[in-house]
Amino acid sequence: MRNTGRKILIVDSNDAFRESLRALIQDIGHEVYEAATGQEAIDKACSVHPDLIMMDVRLPGMNGDEVTARLKRNMSTRNIPVIINTAWSMACNIEERIHRALNAGAEEILYKPFHLTMLRDVLRTYLLA
Repeated sequence: MRNTGRKILIVDSNDAFRESLRALIQDIGHEVYEAATGQEAIDKACSVHPDLIMMDVRLPGMNGDEVTARLKRNMSTRNIPVIINTAWSMACNIEERIHRALNAGAEEILYKPFHLTMLRDVLRTYLLA
């Protein structure tokens, strides 16, 4: 998958997770953009037009399910695949938020921590389609 140069937006409020995911994705050969909040994700998606968005379900201000719904209603971002990633937790109605994100148009859910092979498979699926 090297030299494909696709743009990926990572949306997560955890700086350490964003940094490690950015390093993995850049090592595969893709360009990475980052956002820490839901509103920042919407703004970056509209300006950068990434080829894929990897978004945490729990974000400050606006959760991933809400962000996904807004992106899918916007003509300029509706066709960008959204992959929800989350650490499994019973707190904050995570199950309900995941279900709402899928109903809003998210393509699938990845549970943290995920392995490099799983990440590569997901990137192949959505970036080479």
